[in-house]
Amino acid sequence: MKSPKQEGVPRPMEVWNANLYFDDMSGAKNRPVIVLEKRDDEFTVLMVTSSERMPGRMVKLDDPYEVMLDKTSSVRVDRLFRIPQSKFNYKLGDLCESDADMAVRVLNEHKATKAYRRKAYRRF
Repeated sequence: MKSPKQEGVPRPMEVWNANLYFDDMSGAKNRPVIVLEKRDDEFTVLMVTSSERMPGRMVKLDDPYEVMLDKTSSVRVDRLFRIPQSKFNYKLGDLCESDADMAVRVLNEHKATKAYRRKAYRRF
């Protein structure tokens, strides 16, 4: 099955399918991301996963079905990622209000860090 084409420019609190590298950079995988903001020529995103192997670093989405995800999904909240627009594949949907509130809280917590101010978070 072919994936839909990219629909415009990603906006905050949207969930998109994007191509992200693995932590060890050994390969890449298409996965859902939550768009938090556009900073300069890149987007700040949170990674969404169905894995729950990192307790304390993950927050479950209240309504994953709202954004076309077919199983319980969690958001990795311990770090932000930066990606260029070219890494986005297609839009999945918009976060429900409670999930958008969670994403805003996570972004605000990161904004208080030196790493955020220096844009020293993971770039893909």
